[in-house]
Amino acid sequence: MQNTTPTTRAIVLGGGGTAGIAWESGLLAGLLESGADLGAADLVVGTSAGSSVAVRLRAGAISTESLQAELAQDDDAERPASASAAPPFDPEQFMQMMGAAAQGATDPQNGRARIGAQAAASTPAMSEEAWLARIGHPLPQEWPEGKLALTAVDTADGEFTVFDAESGVPLVKAVAASCTVPMVFPLVHIDGHAYMDGGMRSATNADLAAGYDKVLVVSCNPEPPTSPFGPTLDQSLRMIEETGSALHVTADEASHAAFGTNPLDPASRIPSFEAGLAQGRQLADRVRQFWNA
Repeated sequence: MQNTTPTTRAIVLGGGGTAGIAWESGLLAGLLESGADLGAADLVVGTSAGSSVAVRLRAGAISTESLQAELAQDDDAERPASASAAPPFDPEQFMQMMGAAAQGATDPQNGRARIGAQAAASTPAMSEEAWLARIGHPLPQEWPEGKLALTAVDTADGEFTVFDAESGVPLVKAVAASCTVPMVFPLVHIDGHAYMDGGMRSATNADLAAGYDKVLVVSCNPEPPTSPFGPTLDQSLRMIEETGSALHVTADEASHAAFGTNPLDPASRIPSFEAGLAQGRQLADRVRQFWNA
């Protein structure tokens, strides 16, 4: 008897800063050009940079032409002033903070809480209001149609949180919370809780897509084989492949060069988008065959 159960599909979009938003947008635009019906995903998971891209994918706002026009226009007069400035970010110092948080952590959630304590004690240069304005500029006001999961972490106790359309949380706050790199951007307050970047658990949180038949996982950077803060990408891929199949796409050498030394610098947007678009076009046949079969 022929199996008539529909194939379920999910897309996972990981973190990567401002450069990551541009690269993932370019990559998806290149894939959509090829006829990969990514908009038909049953679930889209977004973490940090991936949360912004996930929203735009769900809203049907990713195309090569529209993104090229958006990047080309001189929009300094329209966007908040803070959107054109590169926030201070020292990768080495950030990794030292992560290492210190891991030391003495009793479990992954406790480790994330230790990061949260560091974030709560810091004073970012940008206000929460300015951060929300910066994040909200390219986004729709309302949650788009389709199942969408945006990840964040409660700084008080390290609890992993997934926002969706049923959460009752404004879309811009959910995305801003997911994108809040601790000690760089201000914490986002929702219902008395202060939230930070969902990437503090995992850069992809791809385990949320376990149980789907086909999962396209997009990551900007490789992940270590072990983590004191949550499941690794390798672990999540194994979970997905217990019942389905996964295709993992990560940034190539040219894309990493485009990211530069500060992936939060808005100057990385155009080169990262172009690198993502080129990689998407290069991988188009492979991804389309996986996704559409």
